[in-house]
Amino acid sequence: MRAHHEGPRLLRRGRLGAATISAAIAASSLVAAGPAAAAAPAACNNAPQITDAALDGHHASSDVLASWVSEANGRLQAVIQVTDGSWVPAHTDAAVNGSAFAFVFTTGGQTRYVRANASPAGAMTYDYGTWSPAGGFASAGATTGSVVYGGGGTATIDIPGVGPGTTIARPFVLTYDGIINGTPTWVDHAPGGDLPNDPSVGADYVVGSCAGAGLGAGTLGGTVAGAGGAAAARRAGAVTLSAPKTLTGAGTARIAGRVAPARAGVPVRITRPGRKGVVVIAMTKADGSFSARIPVRETTRLRAVAGGLGSSTVTITVRSTVRITVRRLRSGATVVRGVVTPALPGRVLWLRTDAVKASASRAVAGGRFTFRFRYAAPGRYQAVYIPSGERAERSTSNTGVIR
Repeated sequence: MRAHHEGPRLLRRGRLGAATISAAIAASSLVAAGPAAAAAPAACNNAPQITDAALDGHHASSDVLASWVSEANGRLQAVIQVTDGSWVPAHTDAAVNGSAFAFVFTTGGQTRYVRANASPAGAMTYDYGTWSPAGGFASAGATTGSVVYGGGGTATIDIPGVGPGTTIARPFVLTYDGIINGTPTWVDHAPGGDLPNDPSVGADYVVGSCAGAGLGAGTLGGTVAGAGGAAAARRAGAVTLSAPKTLTGAGTARIAGRVAPARAGVPVRITRPGRKGVVVIAMTKADGSFSARIPVRETTRLRAVAGGLGSSTVTITVRSTVRITVRRLRSGATVVRGVVTPALPGRVLWLRTDAVKASASRAVAGGRFTFRFRYAAPGRYQAVYIPSGERAERSTSNTGVIR
């Protein structure tokens, strides 16, 4: 295993299908890149389907900033924007060297992808196929594309076999840098974290729905605009959703969004990706807007679905709080009681403020915990609350003094 130099982040991986390893990187099996593009094609209404936090991937060269579907060039294309468009892998010591940038989406009951592959020598190749969590990438052949170099650089990849009226659903981007023992070193999942099983997805897109756009004859889309294009126009629509980025403790968050084209009375289902059930149903106003108040007790992902289309996933990160009281008994013993919010399971570490190692730990039950010390050295102490399963952020208590 290679050691990374990016600080405390651990090397995280997921399995690739064995038959696709060579196809993922080897330039000889794919179509070589043409000249670099002058500029990436624009997103419909300048609104990308995917946005992602900068530098949440541990290599700037494969850290995703945004991704979108475009028909601006008269054919269907996926665009992936990264922090540093150098288009070379950060590591060259893997069993299979190279970095990859895959736009993954669902259509026609299949999960498909288009991918840009960067070799150590800087050559770009492109392929397409199907993807599954168990089998990884199964290449179906080569496609074409181009890149823009520099900060905020982009890879533009032609999407074959998808015609007007088709919904490109639940898109996300996966990037990795090198493959070891058949396993890629994952760098980024956009939107969301970095692993393939992250449930966050971008906004759905109906091919042909963008004003002024359309697929023509001879495109990789393969379907000539006409009856299909008219159907796409009738189905044209988009759903957006916004929510507070953070919430301290348990509470209620106001979420809002819009359905286009604007019309009143459209039911919007607010769901939690990766979980069953609807959180709440909101109705649109005449301008297509909707809003709702959602109870939030832990870090929560939300997605709005209306008319068969879904918004991008938004995440409300819960910041926990912990408060303690310290009481010295006549017997000389010390009792520390604490309350955490939200009342999630987890553990509390008891640390002297000038120490780096905890002197005790306790499980949290019902949002409360208690430490009892027969003898505690005088000093200033704090409790650090660690919620289970990353359901909220860690927090540090007020300072308690033992005299």
